[in-house]
Amino acid sequence: MKAEEVMNPDVIWAELPNTREYVLELFKKHDISAVPVLKNGKLSGIVTRKDILRKIEEDQLALLMTPDPVYVTPETDINDIIKIFSETEFRRLPVVRENELVGIITVRDVIRVLAEKGIEEPIGKYVSNSSVCVWEETPLNVAGEIMRIGNAEACPVLDSESRVVGIIDEKILLTETLIEDFIESREYASSSDSDDEWAWEGIRDYAVKYFEVSVVKLPREPVRNFMKKPVFANPQSPISKVAREMDRSDLDYLPVLDVNERFTGMISDKDLLRAVYGIF
Repeated sequence: MKAEEVMNPDVIWAELPNTREYVLELFKKHDISAVPVLKNGKLSGIVTRKDILRKIEEDQLALLMTPDPVYVTPETDINDIIKIFSETEFRRLPVVRENELVGIITVRDVIRVLAEKGIEEPIGKYVSNSSVCVWEETPLNVAGEIMRIGNAEACPVLDSESRVVGIIDEKILLTETLIEDFIESREYASSSDSDDEWAWEGIRDYAVKYFEVSVVKLPREPVRNFMKKPVFANPQSPISKVAREMDRSDLDYLPVLDVNERFTGMISDKDLLRAVYGIF
């Protein structure tokens, strides 16, 4: 199977020169978290939500984007794509033919392929048994700090009976709304003569935290107001079934429960990719 059989040919992209505001509008309008960047019709870079947060004082797209991104061709074998996704933090790859952007392929696109393959191998040995959890009343800013300390991209949410009732993940922490609020606050503070007063007042209502290398401003409302509804797997769930659930529910992680319905770990979309590398 080749990239051209899996890729999405309808690519949302930005052209240089451009601005941060234009990119954020694309993210919001199309419900995406990254876009390729073209210059004179050729792939020049890629920009993500994280890029915007890493360079919070920058407005010009040319300085926000990651230049010379890794890309594949329409003829690239899907096993090579799985290998790239499995060994890197990338979640999307531009597809280029003769210097022309012709598509984009994401981790979710490959998960859809797995969902249709009828792979019956159980997920048990690919489950991560090391997870951090939070209580549903935990403030979102505290949950973000717990995830940062635990180096977790997703976190199960427990109720008072210790049942998993939700999931919070990096996507929730890095929404366009929070990014825009944070940028506006930073720009207001920079142009004000009362930076110190703004900073202390802001800390009362929000926490300024570093999530990975990004600065993000998170509200102190409980995580139950932000969490996604969980979809569960068990150690005997087949790979293709789990892939279908991820695609259907728009989740990158599923909590895994044992026979007594106790939480035992998490399975991610990239765990599934590592499990199937080489089988296509």
